[in-house]
Amino acid sequence: MSVRVNDVEITDDEIDAEIRHHERAQRPLDDALRTLVIQRVLIDEAKRLGIDATDPETATTLLLEREVHCPVASIEDCQRHYHSHPEHFTVGELVSGSHILLQVTPDVDLELLRNKATAILAELLADPGEFFEYAKRYSNCPSSSIGGSLGQLSRGDTVPEFDRAIFSAMVPGLLDYVVQTRFGFHIIRVDQVIPGRLLPFHQVSNQIANALHAASVDRATQQYLKVLVSRASLDGISLDAESGLLVQ
Repeated sequence: MSVRVNDVEITDDEIDAEIRHHERAQRPLDDALRTLVIQRVLIDEAKRLGIDATDPETATTLLLEREVHCPVASIEDCQRHYHSHPEHFTVGELVSGSHILLQVTPDVDLELLRNKATAILAELLADPGEFFEYAKRYSNCPSSSIGGSLGQLSRGDTVPEFDRAIFSAMVPGLLDYVVQTRFGFHIIRVDQVIPGRLLPFHQVSNQIANALHAASVDRATQQYLKVLVSRASLDGISLDAESGLLVQ
């Protein structure tokens, strides 16, 4: 493959070396090429602005520090974030839960599996007392042998979709919807809710300010990179005009 950025070729050796860092990505080659193109345009821009590019990593850092500027989050912004996301600042919150997992496998028909989970949930909503037996019969999780019990969970113990669902329940009981995660379809029962304690704003204000600033810098950096890539001369690779990301 021949890819050139600003008349500089990205070699096969460079691609082979970079792709090793993206082996777990959905599209490793695309991610590797994207990284290499961005590195190239950053170095070229650093040189254009008179920044010493002898050490590419240092040059890139200096360039971004010089060109990407974001204001510090205001106290009002921090308070708004605090009140909008109390779950992020609550400690000691615990949930005991159980589930029935209909696992996704490579050849499974997702729609049929979803329909099966929905049908099982409907039966359990009509007769919640059967949960233990249904878990033993239908669940693909090792917890099936103990009726689907997952024990006590803290936020972050499970995958995000499951986490959001089980911690959204204010009282024990069977959730009235099927939750999909990368593992499959889950029927979830909340067995016990132990409320946490919301930390006072003054204890977390600096943490919030830092997080909001980091998010702002990340957004500004991504926009800056899109601008640089849009100005670059690209051969052998194209630019997605909507997202600003490089695609083959």
